[in-house]
Amino acid sequence: MPRTLHLIKHGKPQFVAGVPAHEWPLAPDALTDLPALAVRLDPRPDVIVCSLEPKAHATAQALADHLGVPLRPMHGLHEQLRYTARFHADPADFQAEYRAFFAQPDELVVGEETARDAHTRFTNAVNAVMAANPQPTVAVVAHGTVISLLVAALRGVEPYPLWRDLPLLGVLSVPWEPGAAGARTAP
Repeated sequence: MPRTLHLIKHGKPQFVAGVPAHEWPLAPDALTDLPALAVRLDPRPDVIVCSLEPKAHATAQALADHLGVPLRPMHGLHEQLRYTARFHADPADFQAEYRAFFAQPDELVVGEETARDAHTRFTNAVNAVMAANPQPTVAVVAHGTVISLLVAALRGVEPYPLWRDLPLLGVLSVPWEPGAAGARTAP
């Protein structure tokens, strides 16, 4: 019987110029819509696993507290590595850069990790999450780029529109079932 995997994008970060995005905390108003997110999680998660980045961990902690379920931070669920990526004051520049990132998965377009490498790393981490957490419904709080890469591959669609349209505190849910070589997503 398929299980359910909810992939949740963290809440609104507090942008801090000169600080890498992976260190940004949540903005003060980041979790205003958390109760609405909790209602959208159907079926309700039995456990929440999260990226170690502050914005994802804080989002996951608040959601776990709200739902009264365990929280398990885990390595490998972080955003695409971009320690040296420049800050984009203009959202259109940021979107153009990520359109190229998704369109050229084997090229190092931004940061220190290609789209293909980020997808492989995140997929391996999600497989590990699902193997370590046998509950029927698992929620993973992570980041828009890697969530979009995984879901696009599973659905056979382009990742850029998923990324562009996935809001903060947005969720993409997929069925998950065991496979002969370990866990995998159901088609």
